[in-house]
Amino acid sequence: MIKKKSFLLILLLSLALAITGCSDEDSPLSSGSGELALSLADAPVNNVAEVNVTLSEVQVSRLEDGQEIWEIINDFADNGGEATFDLLTLRFDQELLGQEMLAVGHYNQIRLIVAADEQGKTGKNSGKSYVVFNDGSTQPIKIPSGTETGLKINHDFTIEDGKITRLLLDADVSKIMHSAGNSGKIILRPTAIKIIDQVISGGIKGRVADTTGQAITGNDVLVEAWNGGTKVASTVATVEDIVDEDTGEVIKEAGSFLLRGLEEGTYTIKVKVVTGEDLDQDGNPDEVLNTNGEVMYQQTNNITVDVIAEQVTPLSKNIILEEVTVDTTTTTEQ
Repeated sequence: MIKKKSFLLILLLSLALAITGCSDEDSPLSSGSGELALSLADAPVNNVAEVNVTLSEVQVSRLEDGQEIWEIINDFADNGGEATFDLLTLRFDQELLGQEMLAVGHYNQIRLIVAADEQGKTGKNSGKSYVVFNDGSTQPIKIPSGTETGLKINHDFTIEDGKITRLLLDADVSKIMHSAGNSGKIILRPTAIKIIDQVISGGIKGRVADTTGQAITGNDVLVEAWNGGTKVASTVATVEDIVDEDTGEVIKEAGSFLLRGLEEGTYTIKVKVVTGEDLDQDGNPDEVLNTNGEVMYQQTNNITVDVIAEQVTPLSKNIILEEVTVDTTTTTEQ
């Protein structure tokens, strides 16, 4: 069972970035400035308990007359100069990283400055950014140049006078965990973060279950959104109930999922059980096979969903996976 605190004021939390302007004519936003609000969210995996990233500063870069001008969005002064974000608490939510008034203009980069490790501490688990596995063991997250030049995320966006722009930074934890192949290191790179324009995109939420209504917990269940022949987004369903630690109420049943960053349109939802260990040529986990070499589970109901911008569309029923045993033995007739 996963416990989760209530967030009354935080509406965004999924390595998300929200960039906001205001249309009020009396607001300073109508005089050549706009407001930038940054948030955080996550696309999760189930073999880890925590993925902690500690930041000391959040910046964005504006291009003006060919020159880069860096603006600080948050230096976390109210938190002693740094803040730690557990990405796994953001699978259904998003957390505000900072808010600041910015000049109207074209911006091309977001920079996350990682907090430096404490002086005098050594050893494998001394870093401030680290993974906690389900067995309680920990491993540091390596972020190349993170404490110096920061984690640089290239993305072009515009702050316009009197208009609203919202971007969401969605971190794919599965890519972080598989970032270094067999080296044993866990590396957070910009390629593990997808930026979503929330003004033109929406989401889909639902639940995957077996034929008895129970969640599948033996392996990760990968949920994908396809538009025609193109896979647009994917995530992993939960394997435990998520519970509000204040009230004890189940917030999300095991098997729940949320797909983010889908532009308006119609999508087909495909589900498969995966090992979470070996990756195919596209960097996706392999499907689980039975002894006859056939997939152990198959999706029994076809799901198509219409997505509307700035909305999360709930599925009206569970996506059902049926366990199958296919006998591939052949006999030769005499």
